Amino acid sequence: MSQEASNTPLPIWQIAFRPFFLAGTVFITLGFILWALLLSNSLPDSLSQYQPYGGWFVWHSHEMIFGFVQAIAIGFLLTASRNWTGQPGISSNMLKAIVFFWLTARIAWLFPATPTFILMLLDMAAPLLATLGLAKTLSMGEKEQGKGSQKYNWPFVALLSAFTAIQIVFHLLLTSQPENITYLMQVAVLMMAAMTLWVAGRVLPFFTRARLQSPGKDLPKGLLEMSMGSSWLVIPFYLAAQITDNTALSIITAILALSAAASQSYRLAIFYRPGVSKEPMLWSLYLAFAWLITGYGLIAINLIMDISNASQGAQLPWLHAMTIGGLLSMIISMMARISLGHTGRQIMALPFMAVSFGLLQVATLVRLLGPSVSPSMSYVLAISCVITALGIFLFHYGKILWLPRADD
Repeated sequence: MSQEASNTPLPIWQIAFRPFFLAGTVFITLGFILWALLLSNSLPDSLSQYQPYGGWFVWHSHEMIFGFVQAIAIGFLLTASRNWTGQPGISSNMLKAIVFFWLTARIAWLFPATPTFILMLLDMAAPLLATLGLAKTLSMGEKEQGKGSQKYNWPFVALLSAFTAIQIVFHLLLTSQPENITYLMQVAVLMMAAMTLWVAGRVLPFFTRARLQSPGKDLPKGLLEMSMGSSWLVIPFYLAAQITDNTALSIITAILALSAAASQSYRLAIFYRPGVSKEPMLWSLYLAFAWLITGYGLIAINLIMDISNASQGAQLPWLHAMTIGGLLSMIISMMARISLGHTGRQIMALPFMAVSFGLLQVATLVRLLGPSVSPSMSYVLAISCVITALGIFLFHYGKILWLPRADD
């Protein structure tokens, strides 16, 4: 065996998307199975009194976003930055360290006696190291391609830094003001939604042109700024409106949410091309984008109903429109595409992946409409659809993410 071959890391450690896509999907699948057992009162008697750190609801809220979505975002950004800059990216040892801290934090959350300070450090470690790795890759790209060449990518460094800081706020709130945790998690979802729309707006036109061999259209002047500006501005105004219960802030937030929904819808309509509906690897992305838009619309409707005193305490579930229909659907579809493209395989929907994408749409609809009919059954049915969709993905992509490239 040559020295070069002996020093080559295993395929799983050669590029960031491999371990994060694989470990993240296994983690979220097990997490949903556990959540389904809990909601259906099917946990073994020996675990009936068990509670993870912070309790089950806090665990579910935190781990779905910071355990799973953040992990996939890290894997995506550390992989995409290699293409943006033409640089090799982080080393395999750095990648192993990030995965180690991510996994250690997930395990630590399962132990209720884990010291808060230790868990906070573990939660911060993975996004912090990823931030440093991404910043180094972009810096090297600017040295080679010229200063300012990565100006559209540096905001991702700021975003990862923000998620590192949010971990400090999260644990401080959990120990001092746990009643405000819900607000923080809503902010985190809105941040992830805005980031996803930002990334999708860059890649969706490219994916559509590449697959359908159809020329794209330029966005009207100012549309990008309006759509992304309103999507980001919703976050601070929504938080302020929820905390203060101020009517004026609620009106401003509703206007911003409607602006985000309308302008993002216009962007999506411009991206669309005839033939998208026949390609699962495309329509799944478009539907995920549409669910995020729906989430903004539901936020606006909720606020308007509150202002007019018409809600009577009922709230349309924008959170699950964004998390299941938007974020999870977008993630599974993007992982399916990236895992094929970056391992030397043809980008085509593998058997039953269209079913996987479809089940996520069913899960979202059930989660949105089902509680008004049968809350307990709708939760279990929606989670069952999600688990099946994730299982189909793992069946096909587990070995693809672990094994060498097809062209090696």
